[in-house]
Amino acid sequence: MIPATEPANSIDDIWELSDNEDETTYDRNIAEKEWERLQEDHGNSGYKEGVVEGKEVNMQRGFDKGYIEGLHIGKAIGKLREVQHVFQVDYFRENGRKGDYVDPSEFVSRLEERVNRLIDSVSSK
Repeated sequence: MIPATEPANSIDDIWELSDNEDETTYDRNIAEKEWERLQEDHGNSGYKEGVVEGKEVNMQRGFDKGYIEGLHIGKAIGKLREVQHVFQVDYFRENGRKGDYVDPSEFVSRLEERVNRLIDSVSSK
């Protein structure tokens, strides 16, 4: 039997803290664990946001650079195809008109002269 001078709760309750200092230590430990968890959560989310933003910025830079390079390359290829087409048409037109065979090396040298004149006229503008 429990003596009448002691409260019944202090002996029967095994979960009861022994004194106020233990309760403060427990609360402090819980608060520290919660703080560490919050820091980790915010650090992880900040890291993820940084990675996503970094990818977007670098992808946009790469796209911009590739677009400019592709534009220049496309224009150069277009000019080459145009020149090739004109030369091809001229070669067959000259042969068809004259009815004579034109030596390809002579035709190419004439074309080179025309291309050089064309380049000089474009570069002077």
